[in-house]
Amino acid sequence: MYEPTSKMDGSYDEIVSENPFFIELKNEFTNLFQHCISQSWIICVPRVGSLSTRLFTIEDFCAHILVPSDELPETHYNTLTEKQVTVINKVITIDLTKDLPLQSHILFEETFYTEDFMKYKVWCIESPLEPTTNTIINTITKEYLGSINDCIDLLWTQAAGRQVLEQIENSVQTFLKRHAPLPTAVAPLREAVSELYTQCLQHALQNRRLREKSKSCKQILENIKVSVESYMQQLLFDALFKPICTCCAYEDSHLNKKIRNLSDIQLRDLDIKKELFHAVPKAKEILSKIDSYNTILEKVLCLKQTLNMINEIDSTNNIVLLTADDLLPVFVFLVIKSGIPNWYSQLTYLKEFHFSGSTKGNGDESSFLITTLEAVIEHIRSGALSGPPDPESYYYESNLTEENLNNKQKRNSLTESISTSDINSKDETLDYIFELIKANHTEHIQNLLMRNQKHLETIKENENNVLNAVLDADLSSEDDSDSDSEIYQKLCHPLCNCRKCCSKISKNLLRTSPTVNSRDNHGFTALHVASIHGKASVIDILINLGAEIEAKDLNESTPLHYAASRGHQNALLLLLHSGANINQPNMDKNTPLHLCVNNGHLNCVKALIYFAEHSRKHININSGNDSGNTPLHMAAKWGYESIARLLIENGADPSLQNRSNKTAFDYAHNLNILQVLKSVTPNLFEYIHITNSDIQTLNCKTNKHDDCKARKRSLQNNDHNASKTVENLKTVERILKAISYGDVKLACFYMNIKYESYIDKDNNSIIMSECHPLCECQSCKLRSVTHTSFDVNFPDTNGFTALHYAAKFGFDELCHILLYNKANVNCFDKRGQTPLHMAAINNKSTVICCLLENGANINAMDLSGNTPLHYACEMGNIGACKILIKYKPDITMLNCAEKTALCIAKEKVHLTIIDLIEKFNQSL
Repeated sequence: MYEPTSKMDGSYDEIVSENPFFIELKNEFTNLFQHCISQSWIICVPRVGSLSTRLFTIEDFCAHILVPSDELPETHYNTLTEKQVTVINKVITIDLTKDLPLQSHILFEETFYTEDFMKYKVWCIESPLEPTTNTIINTITKEYLGSINDCIDLLWTQAAGRQVLEQIENSVQTFLKRHAPLPTAVAPLREAVSELYTQCLQHALQNRRLREKSKSCKQILENIKVSVESYMQQLLFDALFKPICTCCAYEDSHLNKKIRNLSDIQLRDLDIKKELFHAVPKAKEILSKIDSYNTILEKVLCLKQTLNMINEIDSTNNIVLLTADDLLPVFVFLVIKSGIPNWYSQLTYLKEFHFSGSTKGNGDESSFLITTLEAVIEHIRSGALSGPPDPESYYYESNLTEENLNNKQKRNSLTESISTSDINSKDETLDYIFELIKANHTEHIQNLLMRNQKHLETIKENENNVLNAVLDADLSSEDDSDSDSEIYQKLCHPLCNCRKCCSKISKNLLRTSPTVNSRDNHGFTALHVASIHGKASVIDILINLGAEIEAKDLNESTPLHYAASRGHQNALLLLLHSGANINQPNMDKNTPLHLCVNNGHLNCVKALIYFAEHSRKHININSGNDSGNTPLHMAAKWGYESIARLLIENGADPSLQNRSNKTAFDYAHNLNILQVLKSVTPNLFEYIHITNSDIQTLNCKTNKHDDCKARKRSLQNNDHNASKTVENLKTVERILKAISYGDVKLACFYMNIKYESYIDKDNNSIIMSECHPLCECQSCKLRSVTHTSFDVNFPDTNGFTALHYAAKFGFDELCHILLYNKANVNCFDKRGQTPLHMAAINNKSTVICCLLENGANINAMDLSGNTPLHYACEMGNIGACKILIKYKPDITMLNCAEKTALCIAKEKVHLTIIDLIEKFNQSL
């Protein structure tokens, strides 16, 4: 019997029970094996392939059995051949009488059980624990280094300590001090880092152990080079990569614009083999992680794993063999879909800062992978996938031409159906109109739609019910393949005009006479299609024919959304001047501004902002989408410097957080974008940032709770008179950190409050107030001048004040001090929570009493509509509930989920709290 392994090295795995060395020990030397188990000795098994022979002697097995020492059983052992062994950092070291100490890595550990449930351990080790001519080479000639941890292990263990690692760390620190700031041009930056690498490699090879081992084998030297480079890059990456991104900012932003405008591309569009479809999702997941790695070693390995995933066995257990022609379109698709915002910078880093590759440029695997990535990026940059670069000149290459339209012999059934009304598919005629729009045949479109419109007006005069059915019939509910005669045979009677019969007639009418507002099965109208393809003249005709400006497709997108996302400025302005809603969100809560920013269309961003300015319409420039991202988040992420500057100039707030608590600063990956964002530092740090979603959350309560109405007005009209400087924010951060550590005196020191003046030394307690209003004792005189100049109501960027933290951590004495120094007892954070909410959530009963006695609103509601009692009930805080109930809260108040505090207590089955509330309710 055996228990699953406890892995110690994820880069290697094997079934130890099938290892020839282990099998022979169990079968041929049973007595020794049983004795090891009974004494709890550790059995070391060399990995498969590390032994040069399969003929083992008793000495071979004795050399691989470790007996723990009595003094240090965890790290010191003896072999049965009387060799002393130490185990540190997963490395076994054997002291020999001659030569260098012999070492071997512990790859992983497995725990086995006998049939009598006796436990014993087996270590799978990298090389045998016996001196041979090949042992030293085997210790560090792994086929490849797979991670930064492998590199650190190699430098640490093979150099017998941290000396080399510390020397590299010191060199990097000196380098950063000498080159602050780092150059923002690739050539001088590469030259400086190359010198640093040479210096670090010299430190490594000055180590006697590493120098002697590298002389014995070329592969050892290559591994040492890679390890030194990788550890240097790990330490240097945060300071190095932003200058690289700054150097490549122009290329990255233009590449991102092309990629974002290709985001809807599908596998079939790139002629990718169907056999590869199954591997693409996993390959995309792997490639998307490349941005999380700091070293070139790991980034190249990520590319290799992506390629290996594509080459895996398909669903029919056949190996998929790829040619270069097969590989390129798959990589193109993966790069487009990966969501990485700095591909050109990644490529530059891989190409220019890879110093350790001895075969660089000569066809080795790393060079092949980097070259493949370069080819993919150049293919996307070339514009071969996106058509002409100017979206206004984009022309849809339709098969429908003037020659097709005028040549009667080539007229297809689609055209004929318009005149004969004899077709079987309801979409064909509508598709024909869409094709006319794409081909920009304005006159033909106008004539066709006007004729259909007149036909419908005639029907309207005779049968108004039929027209109603035409406009709102469910097109997918019945079979549409019936002919006219079959449809009329299904009517209740020839003159019936019930809703069911009208619906049947209307469906037939839609097939034969599509109107300007007819939709296909995606919800597209003719105006949607014209906006997608930027046909301004067609849009003008459709609007004049009465097209619905705010028509929504299945994604709740209007024509304005598509004009903005495709960069069609003329189409966008036509729609805006015709009354399109400039702030209309789609299903993902993206406004037109989100979409044109995301796809890098500066001309459309300008059009939206300037239209709003000149027409005196409000454009919500800080609106958040479903993920909480504002347009500025998107501009920062994709490196659109001009768009970011335009948004900032028109009131965009770079400190707003999305649902992942990320600001635009967190998404900026080059120094140029950071500089643009920092240009608004005076307006950057607001006390509380209230987003659209916050106000909408409050709106759900406006008809029910007067208190929530007041809170909404308070949120919208917050008056922050204190300084908003970076220094004050840093001070607040120090204050909150001191409170969280429980150091009340230090927090008071940061706030310029004399803590001692509030302490009664005789009773060792807080002095609540003066002896009496006219008292002139020494203590009262001292306290009368201790009001701090620091604004204790100054919050951090999340809206937390010192009183919030004092309440959260239960420091009632600090609460008294803060309240005496004019702290607002009802201040609220970004979520609308007061200090009383914090105290209730964390069950701080004494603080709750203190706050309530000093005017805290017991019925205060946060942005979710929850009062302190709601949270106390949800958390099961009995003490907090007792105190709150004592002060008579309104237990009938509902949160945004329409639940009272009692309902929440019942859902959580907090029986004591339920009993407390019900008794309080009975007493009213």
